[in-house]
Formats: sequence, C-alpha cells, structure tokens
Amino acid sequence: MFDRTDDTIVAISSPPGVSPRGIIRLSGPEAIPLAASLFTGLGGDSPTDVPGHRRLLGQVRIDGDACIPAELYVFRAPASYTRQDVIEFHTSGSPPVLAMLHDQLIARGARPAAPGEFTARAYFAGALDLTEVEGVAAMIHARNDAQLRASEALLHGHLSRRSLALRDQLADLLALLEAQIDFVEESIEFTSRADVSATLGRIGKELDGLLRDALAVERLEVLPRVMLVGPPNAGKSTLFNQLVGMDRAIQSATAGTTRDVLSAVLAVPGGDITLLDSAGIGVETGETPNPGPDPDQLAMAAAKRSMAAADLILVVVDVTHEPAAAEQALRSTLPACPALIVLNKIDARPADAGCTPESSAAVQVSALTGEGVPALRARIGRMLFASAPGHGAELLALSAGQRAALGEARRAVQRSAEICENSPELSDFLELLALEVRAAMQALSLLGGAVATEELLGRIFARFCVGK
Repeated sequence: MFDRTDDTIVAISSPPGVSPRGIIRLSGPEAIPLAASLFTGLGGDSPTDVPGHRRLLGQVRIDGDACIPAELYVFRAPASYTRQDVIEFHTSGSPPVLAMLHDQLIARGARPAAPGEFTARAYFAGALDLTEVEGVAAMIHARNDAQLRASEALLHGHLSRRSLALRDQLADLLALLEAQIDFVEESIEFTSRADVSATLGRIGKELDGLLRDALAVERLEVLPRVMLVGPPNAGKSTLFNQLVGMDRAIQSATAGTTRDVLSAVLAVPGGDITLLDSAGIGVETGETPNPGPDPDQLAMAAAKRSMAAADLILVVVDVTHEPAAAEQALRSTLPACPALIVLNKIDARPADAGCTPESSAAVQVSALTGEGVPALRARIGRMLFASAPGHGAELLALSAGQRAALGEARRAVQRSAEICENSPELSDFLELLALEVRAAMQALSLLGGAVATEELLGRIFARFCVGK
C-alpha cells in the first residue's frame, strides 16, 4: 500500500456485526465522483456541488434500483483525515447492505483498502507523525479508561511535542559544541562544562520520566486477569455463570466437576477483564488412581499456573460452612497478588447466623440468586482500574520501538554526561561529546518517523483494522 497512494480506496469502517448505523469510507481523487454516482440528496443535492465538511441527507443505491436512506459526509482535500478527498456513507448497519454498497463502489473503480491504509495515507501526507499513528493503533485496542487516555495522549501529539522539545534542546547544545570545535584555537568560549552538564542532566531526567511513567502498547492488548479460587462446592462455577451472564461453566454438587480453566470477557466499571474459573483447590474424588497422569493433579497444576498470572484473585468460600477456616486454609496456596474474599451462598445462611470476622472486608453474594453480584462487579472495577495510572496528562502508551528509541536517546545522553563529568577540560573531548549528542538526537528523530524504513511502517500498520 505504500506505493499506491493516488488511487481511491474503500472500506467498511464500522465494527463487524449488526448495528443501527454502518459506515463506509472512501479516500482518493475519485471519492466524490464515486459517491455522486450512487447517492441522491434530498432536493437534488450532490456531493460534487458542496464544499467540504458538509452532511447531506438522501438515499444511496445499493443494487440496481434498490435504494435505502443514507447520510453522506463530505471532506475535501486537504482538510480531511488523509489530506485527500474523503467520503463517508452512514446508512443501515446491516452487514449484507454494507457489503452490497461496498461491492458497488469497487465495481465503479475503488480499490479495497488494506489494514491501516487510511491512517497510512494521513502519515505520508504529513497529517500525522509516527507517534500519532501509534496513538491511533493504541486507541483501537484500548479496553478501559486508562488505556484510552494513554492512546489519546499519543494521538494528540503529546509524545511528539515532548520529544521534539528535547531534540531542540540537544540541537542547541550541539550547535554550541560544534561552534566550540570550529574555534578551538581561539579564546572564545561558547558554553561551559557546567552549562553542558546541567543541560544533559535536565534532558536525562525528562527521558527517565517518559520511560518510567509510560505504559507499553503491548499491555493495552492484554486484559486484566481475574481468577475464581476456592474449595470444592463453594459455588465458583455458579458465580462465574452469574457474572458473565451465560452458562459457560458446568454446575454440579459433585466435587471436581470443573477441571479445565474456563475464561470469558467480563465488563466491569472502568473496563473489560478476563474472568477465569478453575478446579477447586484440594479436589478429592475418591476414585482409584489411573496408571497415567492423574486428571485431578493436572487440573490443579493448570489452576496454579493461571493463578500465578492473575492480576486479582477472588477467593470464593461457602458462608454456610466454616468460611473463616476455609479462607485460612487457602491463604498459603495463593500467589503474591491482590485478593478479594467473596462469601457465597448468603441465600442459604441461617437468619440468626452472625457475621464472620472476615465479612467486613469481603463481598457477600448469592451466586444462585444474583444478590450482591453487582456490588462484586463494582468492587473488581475499583480494585483493578480506580488506582490504575492514567489520570494525569503525562501518561503515554509506547510501543516497543518507541521505548527502544527513548532508551537509546537516554543512553546517549548518559554517555555524554559521563564524558563531560570525567573531562578536566571541556575542550579535551569536544568531538566525542558532539558525537553522542548527535546520536541522542537521531534516536529522538525515530519517534516522529523522520527516519523510518518500509519494514518498520509495515509492522506498525499491520496492527490496524481495515477502515482505519
């Protein structure tokens, strides 16, 4: 796609599935004529006759004489996302209808867009730099508020501005050093050792802050993992089904029914999580051991591996059967990660039963009736997302390449600082110092795409979906 930027591309830009509204996007020199060949505006309005940033109401022909209501959004070059003429059809979100309209546009000369091709055109036209492109990709994959704020910071150029400011400071320093080199035989001092050290120290601290506080884009694509853990018959599978709203786990009073680790995506306040259910801790079926691998032991091993990778563990205990003792027995098996006690089966607890000591810090639920489950969802959301980073403007979501570029810039600045610190006279190592400062500038240039190979761009845009 990098060598074909002057043709007209088309893609369905709304998410897959049925929805009230579907979007088809066109970009390229023939976008407006193609739209005019299928769209009829109310009162005879045509996209060829209106300026940019206009919405037209009318109908679009999807097949032969079949027409459906549609809105048409016109964006004329260069005031558009791609800096080309861009058209968006907003119509019915029926997949067959969108596919028919998509095919009509291809039959009239448009080309199906590759993943990320709209954003690639924006990058090649100078509308976005490489960090802002990464922000678009991160926003596509964001699954909670913190991730969305991080990706928005990249998209709005926060990293670009900060890296450009640091590069400008390094450029000013390099100009002084090179002037000092040119006039080394003269008694002219353009900068001092103390000033160079102060500038390098300030830049180093800024780079340290960027690397320390930034999220990795790879983390944005992995949902937090929450695992249900508890003794047999504590009601984990019933609670799992109640939380996810469907019967994913088999429910049975027989100990050891759940042997595999089950998973489902669950929406909680603040974002989505992956909820896991596994075999009960300490399952004993009483069956005669098989000569091969013990299924119970295999199930237990799988549960422990999942626990080790969990971000939060829900310790489910039966409130009607010595909950304090059950919780205490489980404590030694849990990994070092946050845990929440869930007292289940409150619907079966005797009315005169007192609260256990653990109840004040626990969530009480009935997996059978659903009582207390909304409060449990809210508690999970607070524990995972309320204290998550991202409430300030400094949070960024950096790809591995961006973090590598920042790291290389930081190492070059560190080497420069060490040269300056270990030199009795600044003039002794001016050329080497200038070389390291130039290396730091080069690394920062990579962030904005000033230096980018086709292979690097291919890896970045491969993460996009079609239509973006």
